[in-house]
Amino acid sequence: MDLELSLDPDDAPRLLRLPLLAAGTRGRGQAQRIVWHDSADAALTAAGLALAQERGTWRLEKLVPEPTEAWPPGAPPPILAVAAEQAGLGHDLPSPLAPVVGFAGRQRGVALTTEQGTATLTLVRGTLRAVTAEHGVARLHLSGDERAVRAVALTLADAVPLAVAPATLAGEALAAARAADLPARRLGAPELPEALGTTDAFAFAVAHLTDVVLHFAPAAAADRSGPEPVHQMRVALRRLRSAVAMFRALLDCPELHEAALGLKALSQRLGPTRDWDVFLSETLPTVSAAFPREERLARLTTAAARRRRECHVALRAFLEGVEFRKLGIALAWLAGARCWYPPMPEAEAPVPLERFASEVLGRRVRKLEGSDDMAGLDAPALHALRLRAKRVRYAAEIFAPLYPGKGPRRFIHRLAAVQDGLGMLNDRATAETLLAELGGPSGRHGYAVGLVIGFTAANTTELLPRVVRQWEKFRRAPRFWS
Repeated sequence: MDLELSLDPDDAPRLLRLPLLAAGTRGRGQAQRIVWHDSADAALTAAGLALAQERGTWRLEKLVPEPTEAWPPGAPPPILAVAAEQAGLGHDLPSPLAPVVGFAGRQRGVALTTEQGTATLTLVRGTLRAVTAEHGVARLHLSGDERAVRAVALTLADAVPLAVAPATLAGEALAAARAADLPARRLGAPELPEALGTTDAFAFAVAHLTDVVLHFAPAAAADRSGPEPVHQMRVALRRLRSAVAMFRALLDCPELHEAALGLKALSQRLGPTRDWDVFLSETLPTVSAAFPREERLARLTTAAARRRRECHVALRAFLEGVEFRKLGIALAWLAGARCWYPPMPEAEAPVPLERFASEVLGRRVRKLEGSDDMAGLDAPALHALRLRAKRVRYAAEIFAPLYPGKGPRRFIHRLAAVQDGLGMLNDRATAETLLAELGGPSGRHGYAVGLVIGFTAANTTELLPRVVRQWEKFRRAPRFWS
């Protein structure tokens, strides 16, 4: 397999001095020059393509995956065409084309033999230069036996800040040339291609959702763009954990177990920041609008914002730390490797994906519908019901592309309405938990805390009948998989 990792150019010399690489066989350094071309209106970049010229050869490659394309994070970009001349690429190219950005640097290889097998490490280090921008870049390419690649990547990541490359070198170069953000490889829920086996479907979902998590991580760490990056990252993480839980019975292995533990650790870091985001952007503004002249609510808001910043400091430290970088590597490896696939006994046929999906969805819906009388449930029971609703929704989103028609979309829409209503019902319990961190009703902000708790309690009473109606409407919805 091939796995591409990124690192700070200043760390590249230190990487080559590590003991693991000292035992390898080093090749000679080699100069590398690449020039990417595009039209004035960036038509190729907009189409998700990159046209490179290197050593007298033209190469057309992809920048981002298609929605149903199996291109795991960290894997080399698909090459669409290679030719000595542009005309030989066999693709309609915009005209005129001009150089946009170039790379000049060197690459050096090291051949390694490990307990897990052989691997080749190629370090590329140089400078990206455009008309208005210039910055250093370094990439580490690992290829060879799958478990050897994993072992080498994780070992090196302990010593040097290595991470899954967020974009191809071409993607980074073209983004730098136009002072734009790196292109998102994937967003939202995965869209399973047709005719996948169960294991390949799981690998596809892992690849897609890992891309989403890694895409939003820098913005979440930097606290840019408001609460949305943390929210999107948490949604992708929940979908990913749901996928692991769904497929684990068939595909469990040590690497999957380790990834599950890493995902749980990430969830524990994202949760507090997201809870405070919701409290500050939804709960408190609603209460403050009802009491516009209450200064004690303003002081409570200031205290809540301070507590949210403290949670974000802890989140940022985790996202910028070695544990998160190694989790990204482990997930990218899981999505791209095949050696971990459990062997299928000769006497048994693989479980068809549609049958597996039907069994998972049916089982999760039965657990969700275990309680008929929603109106009689207390707050903990409603919260548990909300979590079960999320598990059904995430499973339905993953498997929906397997089923034609509007049935999946209608089912998910009705379930989302129930989930949103249950989320609002949960605001009171969440608010009480968060406010306890600020001293609770008997603390410094006791009066304002009482206002918030009383207001959310009143809203809960008014909201519950509507959520019950949504619940009954969902229960009548046809099951699109049966």
